[in-house]
Amino acid sequence: MTNLEKRLGQRIARQRKAVGFTQAQLAERVAVEPETISRIETGTRVPSLDLIALIGEALGVDLHELFRLHDPDDPRHRAVERLSWFVARLSPAEIELVMNVGAAVLKFARQGAPRPPAKDSSSSGTSDSAEGRIGS
Repeated sequence: MTNLEKRLGQRIARQRKAVGFTQAQLAERVAVEPETISRIETGTRVPSLDLIALIGEALGVDLHELFRLHDPDDPRHRAVERLSWFVARLSPAEIELVMNVGAAVLKFARQGAPRPPAKDSSSSGTSDSAEGRIGS
């Protein structure tokens, strides 16, 4: 087993889990035994390109997506992968909506949420501690 085979298998396993399939459910959809899916996911069996294409179709992803073999421990990659899976199931209009809402939220977040004006003793002549003394 090579590193590529192992990483491809891990990628297939992650995508299978992301769509909520068991190995048996995926196997049924691509007309193989569940053991075959298990072996592919562990990297002990190298699937044919035809089988990889069937797996991609069953998982609802383009073939090239199965070969995006980035470091699964990279938080940015995991976030991009989750976002990609989310939008892949949306209509073009829904994707536009998500993009517009996301852009607005990010703009707001980057500007910082509105905050109440800070009490500044140099501009108002009082401070919290001075106000406390006045009432005593």
